[in-house]
Amino acid sequence: MGARAREDKIELMVESDRFNRRVGLITNYYDLEWLGLNGHDFCGGFGSQHLPQLLHFCRENPDYHIVSCDGPGRCVNRLLLEKDFYMLANKDKDPALVLNYLLDPEWPTLLEEGISSALAELDHIKNRRKR
Repeated sequence: MGARAREDKIELMVESDRFNRRVGLITNYYDLEWLGLNGHDFCGGFGSQHLPQLLHFCRENPDYHIVSCDGPGRCVNRLLLEKDFYMLANKDKDPALVLNYLLDPEWPTLLEEGISSALAELDHIKNRRKR
């Protein structure tokens, strides 16, 4: 078994809401449209094919920066090339900020509550149709 130590210093955050507020993550579809950006999903995510558009936008608008999604549950507050998913932010540009919400001790509970709520809503819709 081997391990590789990294010398990078990071500030690891496990709460999505705190990370989103601190970096100023823009997740509103209409805010991104107002900025003149297209190709994003309803949560503000851009696929890798839209990275040139984001880079151009950030060069022309230095108050904004790119946040890279670096795997399941992990976001890095800087540009990492060759990732599948990117987002736009407009506050803290500290490249050492990293989010990994899967490490949040409350995450399994939050996931279970979210799934239970969705199932309850589907059940409600299904039962309403039976009347």
